[in-house]
Amino acid sequence: MNRELFLKANTTGELVSQIVIRQVEPVGIPAFLLAVLTHVRDRQPVTPSTVATAAGIPVTTLRDNIQRLVDRGLVERQPNPVDGRSYYLVVTRRGSAVLDAAGEALLSAYELLERQLGGPLTEHEAWLERLNQALTAVLGELEREGEPAAASSPGRSFV
Repeated sequence: MNRELFLKANTTGELVSQIVIRQVEPVGIPAFLLAVLTHVRDRQPVTPSTVATAAGIPVTTLRDNIQRLVDRGLVERQPNPVDGRSYYLVVTRRGSAVLDAAGEALLSAYELLERQLGGPLTEHEAWLERLNQALTAVLGELEREGEPAAASSPGRSFV
């Protein structure tokens, strides 16, 4: 059984991360915050738990990133009229401007990638969406089965 999918996906993530960092660094927003900001924009008004699910990150990690976005004036919290304990996130005008600038900065990388792949990215995006949905389901099953989460360590093998 070939077990290289996780290794190759990790490599893909690293390469994408390098491209995004290189392209958006001049815009002035870290790549990890750009992803969260994009998820908020695409779903707003949105609860943090919905963003966490869409981004595939724990809510506890997201809380710190939301605060970073609020501190930078890119996102604001709005009260949830149905549940006083929760809130919605919306992108501010400044956040929209940052997203527009980041989009422009990433456009050349998208165009280069389309040339490398020989066509539009939509087919690849759809495949990645299916993969992400399947990985989310696997993670949920492992958690329900009580599989212990392995501590991540540098240099860890994907065997």
